[in-house]
Amino acid sequence: MLICEDLFLLLTKDSGAREGGADTLGLKGAVLVDLMLLGRVRLSDDKRPRIHVVDASPVGHPALDQALQEVIRKDGKRLQSVLGSNRIRARENISTTLEAAGVIERTTGGLFGLSTRYPTLDPTPELETRGRLASVLRGDRVASAQDLTLLSILQALGMAHRILPTSQTGLGRGDLKRAITSLHLPGQPGDAVAEAISSVISATTTAIVSAATVASVSSGA
Repeated sequence: MLICEDLFLLLTKDSGAREGGADTLGLKGAVLVDLMLLGRVRLSDDKRPRIHVVDASPVGHPALDQALQEVIRKDGKRLQSVLGSNRIRARENISTTLEAAGVIERTTGGLFGLSTRYPTLDPTPELETRGRLASVLRGDRVASAQDLTLLSILQALGMAHRILPTSQTGLGRGDLKRAITSLHLPGQPGDAVAEAISSVISATTTAIVSAATVASVSSGA
């Protein structure tokens, strides 16, 4: 499964409700890492990196292809600008693919039917992801780009301890945070792909923290 699909399932309860937080930003970041790993986009070496299209051909996945079109429109813009774009409808498009695969279903309700939920039909993919991440956190498995992206975004959202509880990882909240922050991608120093992925993760987590700060200030006003 793609990183964005794994993250969607982790951020969605079995009942179909969202776990909460700035999950939309997290999903956008995951989509961009997926595009990077598939060779569709790259980042500049700037301190505040710009995103460029390498290959404009469709991937064949609704979420990635729609996001790629937005990167094409913003080619050469700051990565933060792409993450902040409301044109990238990550949750909606990821859910379409997972629904087609029979992993979830999409239901509507609430006032005027505007509330959408995504109840789990097949828990296997999410359980496999949880097991893999728990193995990484216990040191039984080397973290892949997919693992590092998922764990970093969950930590930035402040939901790592909730989604990966002690019963699954054997780690308390503080130990879990330390385990995640100590992870790094395998490879030699200067590895372009690893550095680019780290840049996307960093930009995504910064955007999440900024959004949370703004929301906190607004609610306290």
